[in-house]
Amino acid sequence: MKIALIGLPQVGKKTVFSLLTGIAYDQLLARGGEYHVGTVKVADPRVEKLSAMYNPKKTKHAEIECTLAPAPPHEPKPREQWLNKLKDMDALCHVVRAFENPAVFHAKGTVDALRDIDEMNLELTISDLALIELRLNRIAQDQKRKFEQERADEAALLEKLKPHLEASKPLRDYPWHEGEEKKVRSLQFLTMKGLVTALNLGESNFPDPSLVESAKAKLAGSRSEVAQLCAKIEMEVAQIENTAERVEFLKALGVGEPAIHVLTRLLYKALGYISFFTVGEDEVRAWTIRHGATSVDAAHAIHSDLARGFIRAEVMKYNELVSAGDAGHQAEVKLKEQGKLLIKGKEYIVEDGDIVHIRHSG
Repeated sequence: MKIALIGLPQVGKKTVFSLLTGIAYDQLLARGGEYHVGTVKVADPRVEKLSAMYNPKKTKHAEIECTLAPAPPHEPKPREQWLNKLKDMDALCHVVRAFENPAVFHAKGTVDALRDIDEMNLELTISDLALIELRLNRIAQDQKRKFEQERADEAALLEKLKPHLEASKPLRDYPWHEGEEKKVRSLQFLTMKGLVTALNLGESNFPDPSLVESAKAKLAGSRSEVAQLCAKIEMEVAQIENTAERVEFLKALGVGEPAIHVLTRLLYKALGYISFFTVGEDEVRAWTIRHGATSVDAAHAIHSDLARGFIRAEVMKYNELVSAGDAGHQAEVKLKEQGKLLIKGKEYIVEDGDIVHIRHSG
């Protein structure tokens, strides 16, 4: 699971990256280099609740690999390399400046978040259109030497994708028919990737619901999310070690949790993943699977041996377990008595938040 932070210069990418990964801002400056990689722990209150119920020796959240990318270069060759680097990612997070500060220059001269959203999306769209033209030319040359129906079908699909992109619509919102997406997956189109737009506001204009709604209207579609945060405030929150003081600080701002926590969940959602949980005295853990995965896929995520020897999955619903009591084991007993411990086979589609125990013949 790899996601890249992208955006213009001076929009707060380094600060957001530091908040997401825990890598100190000063360390980033000292490292040098254009790309930085860190690990994002997905802030999931359900994991914390289950951990409080079971008091395990170890608690593990879902994690995402995050790459801090430089601003888009102006020169053609470096720009092409920048775009190719993004193709290796599973999703993108576009950090957009929405704060005024005369001391910090803006690459476009003025602060206009909606304009910057349009320009970045246009950049990604043009890249995909160029890739389609390149691929169509290659297929045409290959077909002259030896006709292949598979290649002809691919070319026909690419021709259908062109007008969709030319209408400034991302490929993640294309009405795919069965099997079509698989035909072009290897091309790694940028507008097929999940996208989170992170509006970085200032202390004076955070929060800004109207800007968020305008951005959402512009970016409406599947696997596209919009978040707002004030990186400067988030840094202040992160430096408060006392939990009670942090809660009071957030309460004074009128928010229930740090905005950076919300952002981690939106990044996870944009990747197309969900979490299921395993619980016990040794460990409470969030496991990552793709939306639509089966119980066997969940077993494989834990260990391939569990998938090979799969017998059944015992499933509890998170909300039902939490409602059943404060102590994990006692809550499980109560669910069993209520007939809410579900026995599922290989074809069961795991739902986000399921608590799963795999029975196997290993």
